[in-house]
Amino acid sequence: MKTNKKNEKLIERGAIFLCAVLMITICSKSSPLYPFNDWDDPNCFFTVGKSMVNGKVLYHDIFEQKGPLLYMLHELTYLISGTTFLGVYVVEIIACFATLVLSAKIIRLFCEGSVVFAVYPLATLIYSSLSFCSGDSAEEFCLPLIEYCFYVGMKALKTDKKITPLQALFCGVTLGVVLWVKFTMLGFYIGFILAFVVLYIRQKQIKEIFISALSMLVGVLISTIPVIIYFAKYNAFNDLFEVYFYDNLFLYSTGSNTNPLFKAIINLFMGLAAFAGYHTFGFLLLIFGFIMLIKHKEKKLLFLFSCLVVSTFFFTFVGGRAYAYYSFVMSVFSPVGLVGVISFCKYKFKKHREEKIAKTAHKLAGVLSVLAAIALCRNTYLIFIPQDDMPQFRFNKIISQTNQPTLLNYGFLDGGFYTVSGIVPNCKYFCQLNVEYNEMYHTQQEYAEQGKVDFIVTKNEKPDFELYECVDSCEFVYWYDTSTYYLFKLK
Repeated sequence: MKTNKKNEKLIERGAIFLCAVLMITICSKSSPLYPFNDWDDPNCFFTVGKSMVNGKVLYHDIFEQKGPLLYMLHELTYLISGTTFLGVYVVEIIACFATLVLSAKIIRLFCEGSVVFAVYPLATLIYSSLSFCSGDSAEEFCLPLIEYCFYVGMKALKTDKKITPLQALFCGVTLGVVLWVKFTMLGFYIGFILAFVVLYIRQKQIKEIFISALSMLVGVLISTIPVIIYFAKYNAFNDLFEVYFYDNLFLYSTGSNTNPLFKAIINLFMGLAAFAGYHTFGFLLLIFGFIMLIKHKEKKLLFLFSCLVVSTFFFTFVGGRAYAYYSFVMSVFSPVGLVGVISFCKYKFKKHREEKIAKTAHKLAGVLSVLAAIALCRNTYLIFIPQDDMPQFRFNKIISQTNQPTLLNYGFLDGGFYTVSGIVPNCKYFCQLNVEYNEMYHTQQEYAEQGKVDFIVTKNEKPDFELYECVDSCEFVYWYDTSTYYLFKLK
């Protein structure tokens, strides 16, 4: 009996791994199916990781806004492949697999038997959403970490057991990683901690609060060790706190000098619209999740679920930014929503039809999910585009003719020209980020005016650089917009 269960588990994990490979291969521009991942965020991460490998000190010598652990991860992907996203592709598959395994565990808290038939459509709805963008976002890599914490909390309440010190330790480790990747996603953990403090107080388990808090704190410290070692080595703690915390808190948020409460309300409504628009199926599954927990009178689970949803959403969108990928973190709640859909289907169909449909679903889930992913994912337009048609590869043919060339991505986010050419930028402000920072603009202008680089790339603008001549231009479609890129060479 144990052998059969073990074999069934291995088969299920194999099916989930295959699902992860298929979803990332179809939906992520980092996969070998695509000529290149031209989304600016992954290229920023990759350029910073590459610069760190080549001796640049994060925040001091190379300027970007995300957390240090994200760039350390991209150091690893750069070492796997220096001018492609092959390393990122591998890490994405691992992250997707972990997310789907944990999602299956959450679904199994409510449903008996194999849940592979549910994991495939769930993966499609998550990874083909507009909020997934092109793949390789901070939210994508943090999703399995947050999903683990969600599973621990749901399982504890569903089975009426306490969170063990070891589980709390691992939750603390995931909290620490998220802290040093993108701290706005800490909203989930704030909701998690508050929910269990309330539940433990109501149950008069004060001792458990201190044990869990201490365990989580140790976990956070474990995750923080690489950060401490890195910035202590370069004596760059001031740069860490100035860029990662101060700049993100006070320069990255949007809004005018209007009433803070009114501004927050407007920001949250904008975030709700962005969530519904960019991650529509995730939004609908969230609603189904609430309905299911209310209908089944799971009061403790509903309380935890509500705290997590509200806190995660609030801290994600209260700052006023509502980019598509922000909504991806809300995917953590989708497994519970899918349970609501399954419960609805069971209610609608009679028993014999339910069994018949279940058998058919197992057979068709994989095929239909792959076809749906191809149809829903907005990235697939790029699959059949030759590399030579892309400005990154076209310009690199010219750039590579110069011995040890230098390059500046001028006036726009990293377009991937550093990645394809393998160039390590010699300018701290290697591209223009979405932050009001005068030094960034002035430094880039200084490099252009003084001829400090061999090549300059611009997007949709053709400045009259006195020391440079335009040697090539290229139009290219980036999702739904067509942009023109210009390559300038030092005279």
